[in-house]
Amino acid sequence: MKHEKGFSLFEILIAIAVFSVVGVSVSQLIGVALQADKTAGQKTVAVNLAQETMSAVNALAGEQWNNIYGLSGNRYPANTVAACGSVKWCVQSGIESLPPIDGLTYKRSFTVSNVSRASGTIENTYNSANDDPSTQEVTVTVSWEDATANQLGSVSLNNYFTRARNTAASQTDWSGVVAPTAGENGGFGTNYGAVSNITTTAGAFQLSTQ
Repeated sequence: MKHEKGFSLFEILIAIAVFSVVGVSVSQLIGVALQADKTAGQKTVAVNLAQETMSAVNALAGEQWNNIYGLSGNRYPANTVAACGSVKWCVQSGIESLPPIDGLTYKRSFTVSNVSRASGTIENTYNSANDDPSTQEVTVTVSWEDATANQLGSVSLNNYFTRARNTAASQTDWSGVVAPTAGENGGFGTNYGAVSNITTTAGAFQLSTQ
C-alpha cells in the first residue's frame, strides 16, 4: 500500500506563524516608506515656500537697501494691495500663516542679522567693531502643522545680501546748499546756507567754506 507524505498540523501552524511575522514586517516597512514619502513631500513644499520668500527679500533689498537693513524680529514679505498698496513687495511684522496646503498650515518668516568682516572676510561671530553696513544675513524659516496646531517639521535657509547700489543725492534748487541727508533716499536741503555763493555769471555757482 502506497502512502503519501503530507503536512502535519504542527508544520502548518509553524508556516502560518512565519507568514504572519513576515506579513507584519512587510506592512510596517510599507507604512514607514509611505510616511517617509509623505514627510519628504511636506518638506519639499516648505523648501519651495522658503525659496520664494528669499527671492522676495532679494527683490526688496535690490529695490532699496533700507527695506531690509536694520530690521528686528520676525518679518515676512507681502505683495497684496491691502498690505502694500501699489508696491510689488513690502515687509510686514510677524509670521505669515498661509492658506492650508493638503490639509496642513504652513507658516513662514525671515529675520535679518548684522554682519561683520575682518580683512574682507565675513566673521563667524558678529563683532560690532567690524560691522559691515553693506551686508546683511537673512534667515528664512518655514514650519508646518496639522489641524490640531501640532508642528510636524520646519526648514531654514540662510543667505547673505550685499548692498548693490547707492542712491545719489540730487539737487534741484541751488539757492542754498547743505549737506545731504543720510539714508538710501538722501537728498540735499533747499534752505539757504552760507556754504554757497551764487555768482552773477549765468550757469555758474561758487562754493565757499565757513
